[in-house]
Amino acid sequence: MQHTSCTEDRIQHLLDRCLDGLRQSPTAAHHWNVLMCSAGQSMNRWSLEELVKRDPDNFIILLQQILKKTKEVQEQCQYELVAPLAIMFSSTLLQTPYCPPDKGLIEKAIEVFRCFLTWPEPYCSVCKDLLSTLQLEIKAPGISFQRLVREEQFLNSPGQSSKTMTVLLMNPCEVPADFLSVAEQLSRIQHSQEETYINLIKHAFQSALGTKYPLQSIHRALQPKNVNELGSIFSTISDVLEAAAAMKDPVKGRSHVIQGLEQLRESMRVPASNGRRSDGMLQTLPLPTAKCYMFHWEKDNFDVLNTLLEHEPDDQETNGLRDLRSEKFSPKPMNKARLSQHLYRLFSKPKKSRLLYRAKSLGNTESKDLLVVRDKPRSNSLPQQVKLRCTEPFFQPPSQTLRHVCFRRRPILSSDEDNQNTTLRVVVFGADHVAGKVARAYNSLRRKESACPRLSRVFRLQFYFVPVKRDSAAGQGSLKSQGPVVQSPKGAALSNDPHLTATGDSTNDIANLLGMLDPWYERNTLSLMNLPANVVCQQTSKTESESYDSSYEQRLPILADLVLYYCRNASRPTLIQLYQAELTLAGGERRTEVFVHSLELGHTAGTRAIKAMGAASKRFGIDGDREAVPLKLEVVSNRVVISGRSQWKRETKVCTSVNLTKACKNPEELDAKMECLQLTMTEVLKRQSGKCKKGYNQQLSTTEVKVDKVQVSGAENTTFAVCLDQDEKKILQSVTRCDISVCYKPDSSTDWRLRKAPSSAQIQPLNSTFCSLLCLPIVTFSGALP
Repeated sequence: MQHTSCTEDRIQHLLDRCLDGLRQSPTAAHHWNVLMCSAGQSMNRWSLEELVKRDPDNFIILLQQILKKTKEVQEQCQYELVAPLAIMFSSTLLQTPYCPPDKGLIEKAIEVFRCFLTWPEPYCSVCKDLLSTLQLEIKAPGISFQRLVREEQFLNSPGQSSKTMTVLLMNPCEVPADFLSVAEQLSRIQHSQEETYINLIKHAFQSALGTKYPLQSIHRALQPKNVNELGSIFSTISDVLEAAAAMKDPVKGRSHVIQGLEQLRESMRVPASNGRRSDGMLQTLPLPTAKCYMFHWEKDNFDVLNTLLEHEPDDQETNGLRDLRSEKFSPKPMNKARLSQHLYRLFSKPKKSRLLYRAKSLGNTESKDLLVVRDKPRSNSLPQQVKLRCTEPFFQPPSQTLRHVCFRRRPILSSDEDNQNTTLRVVVFGADHVAGKVARAYNSLRRKESACPRLSRVFRLQFYFVPVKRDSAAGQGSLKSQGPVVQSPKGAALSNDPHLTATGDSTNDIANLLGMLDPWYERNTLSLMNLPANVVCQQTSKTESESYDSSYEQRLPILADLVLYYCRNASRPTLIQLYQAELTLAGGERRTEVFVHSLELGHTAGTRAIKAMGAASKRFGIDGDREAVPLKLEVVSNRVVISGRSQWKRETKVCTSVNLTKACKNPEELDAKMECLQLTMTEVLKRQSGKCKKGYNQQLSTTEVKVDKVQVSGAENTTFAVCLDQDEKKILQSVTRCDISVCYKPDSSTDWRLRKAPSSAQIQPLNSTFCSLLCLPIVTFSGALP
């Protein structure tokens, strides 16, 4: 009893440490303090799991402690703790060896978490998902564990074809070598089907029957069987569990599972129970490592993901379209009529049902009246409707008619209607410049998939972002600029030498934004940046406990455990606004680029290009703003004011730099205007120049203002450099004009639906416009908090 009490105290202490700091008010000072101390706190959850799995009884203790804490949270209305507690309960229950039905623990959990269904989003949705899991576990014990392993290990039968693939994308030049090593280790881990089948069968018996039949007896009965026999037994168990989960009565469902397992035990020739308390003991059966694929990723596209289609043989049969390449060398079972039919399918217009599906999932601009208005917002990070004057072209006078614009944030490639059987987790590691690369790759994928669906037709795409401090000192790859040759502020040409090393700096504002929106992301993912690489990447020792089955477990570094925890427990996308820059070059060429974090113009962009040259930058030197060559620019911006009205301003400035950054660095800025940009201009007020020495900017002034639209033009044939998202590979020179705004596309179908409503003319102003804000969906644990 004394040992049990001591364990309960340790579990309670670690649980409190896991939640410590999440319940305070989100002030800027608090956010900074939490970020600094969260390095140690991020290890508390991992330490708690390590402690709990040493003894199967510890899982029940932790579940009870979470329920106790949840009741306190409900009484004190501590909103920030609801999602973490629900997620911790779900992940703990998933790994619980046996939950005795006589304790009524799941029934108590349903009673506790049901109270949060009346709370606002995202708390009610997180608890709703947990309640769905609890209802399944009452009827079919252990089914959550079974489904997860089936999907991650590709063990599904023809009737149950769901899969989950995990892809790790890293640029070797920009992450620590230890991170690369861990990712490669994850991608090499392979569990044999035989051992996975055996452990899943043992897990099913233990989850439903506890210690009635010793796992050693079940293991001995299964060991002589081949993989086909094991697969048949596993398929029978899966059918039993799924049939029980589909039943309405929990008692009948559990009885169905027990009856099915007893029949299976007889066929497996496992000795029957003598009716007395079994000598068997509970064992903790760890989750096998998910199958992972690791790619070196350096380009602004996701073309590397196309190689995964090789693992999906049914891809060519999707939507009734067959690939003629598979029949190219077939016998002459290919007659003229059949060939004509294939050609007709390939080149004819898609049917209305297929067009409707593509319109919903890809935001097809040709869908017109096929789209329907959603009844709920995509995310709580922005209200569904705001009044802005954003449809006016640039430089219209403020006297123009104010139009009513309704925005809906949309990820475009992910939608609630997705019915793909395979989920593709895309995990990207890096700083803000890598987030920009993800944004450009996502935008490129959106355009490709709208024209010809391929990846989105097979996979349900989910994007995960793991922040990493840029390892500039270890950069060994090429950072070659795209576009024209870059000119330094001194006028010297910068080389496009592919052997230049990366020494530029990069922030982690996007990850900090995700952390402010989701405290559990901040605690378990963002805080990785504050831990030394040699700590999170070191190999952990195996759990020493006779009740822990480590026979097929491959111990992983802490980083691998944290990444898998993130992928398995985070499921709600937070929509990060994308921005577009329409650039006009000196030769008249026009191009449109997308960014998610920042756009740097002038001296800042040129300096970043010089830093990217590494040792070669010493030839040019890195000047500060006082030595920079001034640029005469015409700046027109639409300033954001509290009233929501437009405030256009045109001015001619002599500047060294004009920079735009996502205006969400502090919790105080998390309001309905998260799509705004912070415009920072460094203006030269007084310049000293002489015949014998170099010019000098004697007096500088920095101006900051929030805007949603900006145009910067070079006056008197002035050209300038532009850098997107702090990425040295996205620096363009000889730019004469740059138009910046949020990414959105008009949605005329919504107007069509409103015209059908008799009272719409009385509710909505005339000339109302509906737009979909194009956003990058990054998966977090709870999504954006309101």
